[in-house]
Amino acid sequence: MPFGGEYIVADVGIAPVFGMMFGPIGGLGQALSSLIWQLAEGVDPMASLIDFAIMFTISIIAYKLWYTTFTETKINTPKFNSTYNILKFLIIALIVSIVYWALIYISFEAYSKMYVIYPLSSFIAKTAYVLNLFNFTLIFGIFFISIFNIEELPMQTPDKWINLIDIDDKYFLLGFTLLIGYITVVQIFHIDNNITDNIFFGLTVIMAILFCLNKFEANIEVRVIKYSIIEKIILFFLIILSILFFVIFDELVTISLIFTYNFNEDYIQLFNLCFGSGMMILFCMFHIYHVEKTITNPIYGLIDSLNQYRNNEKTENDENYNEKFGKYLKHNDDMSRLIESFITLRNNIENYLNNLKKTTAEKEKIETEFKIASNIQSGMLKTNFDEFSNDKPFKIYGLMEPAKEVGGAFYDYFNMDSENTAFVIGDVSGTGVSSTLFMVKTMQLIENHSKFDSDLEKLFENVNELSLQRNDDKLFVTSWFGKLNFMSGKLSFVNAGHNPPLVKHDNQDFEYLKIKPDYIIGGMENARYEKHELDLSPGDMVFLYTDGAIGRKNNPESFCNDELLKETVNKYKDEKLENMIEGIKNDLNSVYNYDNPIDDITMLVLKYNGCESYE
Repeated sequence: MPFGGEYIVADVGIAPVFGMMFGPIGGLGQALSSLIWQLAEGVDPMASLIDFAIMFTISIIAYKLWYTTFTETKINTPKFNSTYNILKFLIIALIVSIVYWALIYISFEAYSKMYVIYPLSSFIAKTAYVLNLFNFTLIFGIFFISIFNIEELPMQTPDKWINLIDIDDKYFLLGFTLLIGYITVVQIFHIDNNITDNIFFGLTVIMAILFCLNKFEANIEVRVIKYSIIEKIILFFLIILSILFFVIFDELVTISLIFTYNFNEDYIQLFNLCFGSGMMILFCMFHIYHVEKTITNPIYGLIDSLNQYRNNEKTENDENYNEKFGKYLKHNDDMSRLIESFITLRNNIENYLNNLKKTTAEKEKIETEFKIASNIQSGMLKTNFDEFSNDKPFKIYGLMEPAKEVGGAFYDYFNMDSENTAFVIGDVSGTGVSSTLFMVKTMQLIENHSKFDSDLEKLFENVNELSLQRNDDKLFVTSWFGKLNFMSGKLSFVNAGHNPPLVKHDNQDFEYLKIKPDYIIGGMENARYEKHELDLSPGDMVFLYTDGAIGRKNNPESFCNDELLKETVNKYKDEKLENMIEGIKNDLNSVYNYDNPIDDITMLVLKYNGCESYE
């Protein structure tokens, strides 16, 4: 370069920078371009190949050092967004520069024509190459790494590296230490032995090849983080500082020459580059440290805490956030107020989550109790249809599905004596636990009193009076009770405010049994009930249902659609009773949305086969 004489070779600084940024591909590109230029200039081919190997090796060393030294659980691609990363970059640049000096020195001793590329001959003079590489690694690193990060361009990461061999890094460190020791001994004792020089040169080449092919440490996880607006401001500050330094570089050299007129001017320029670059980066590090301490670290702490909430994670310091952020609350600035607001918000969220846990636990307990209650209710409803009607002149089948975990609708059937069977359906006002308890009470009252009161009017009057006792919730029941003498086919029944049943005679269709219902159970005192009678012939059927079966609460228009229920029941009148119930339910589901019922669904059907089948 014109301002530094023939000893300043700027392009060598690209090798470690491109190595860190692009891995083996970046190092190979720089080394090949240098090789092609040297061959085009007529440089000795062997010297050019050795220099190519040196350039490629230092690029791989820089690449591996970035991802395998000073590492945490997760590491970043190269960037200048923290004092930690800047210091790491400086150390890597220094290590690579020393390795570079050792490699060119041993190549001098083994192959004399290397002096064409590296003309400085004395031991002290060769240190200029260390400064040369260190200076331009900093300069190009600041420029290229910053530009790629600002533009969010991708860089090479270790997950794309091909692992060919596995050698512990300590052996490479031992080999490099022996190499430096050999160079030191040769210079101190002025040893000139071509055989040992060539042996060490060959060992160095082998060690460099093995190092380039060696795998990375296992489980390296790289994260590519976009620059925040604060980091971009810091980066632009660093770039502006760099531009300012190069603008005044000539003035710095002139001033330096006044005080160091006995030294080589080219060395002075190298030292000025090194001193200026180092001071520029150190100044920037102090600036970034201040920004990190007052702005970025508190913000990242807030972000990490928010991520913990998002991922439902806890840390061992989770209970000490007030202490953790306390040092940022000593100043009366925007950041202090932001952190104070966050701590308050976080404590409120923590209290809310604790309360939510308690509420959830109580809810789960209630749901468990409801499940148990649902199982108990299901156990109370009889399902032994075939067993009950076995060897009897009738068949019976029923279905009850509660709208909630437990419900208030019910059906029941039982033998009153050797010739009479009772079957009943009912619907308690409302749903839920209170309705279920009232349902259980009503079922027990009806069944127990039927054993003593054969007179159905008296039976329902007693049940009504007892239902009014301790009925603080003012619940009531609609019920239809039938007593079938299966020897004669006579059906006696009482309707306490319930839906009219559908009855099928002979081979005809189902029709509504239009008899005015009596008053509901539990509605008022001294209610009176009337018994009605109906003769059943073989093949006759009685179909009972509740409001939930026809979706009256789901769809108020169903009050006008009783004909739809009759048509649906007639559609399945010739099926088996269980198939009939399931078919009716499935057909009405498409109309009344049984998937989200708000009322209990209950149906009960009885088919009389005649006393001849019983005999």
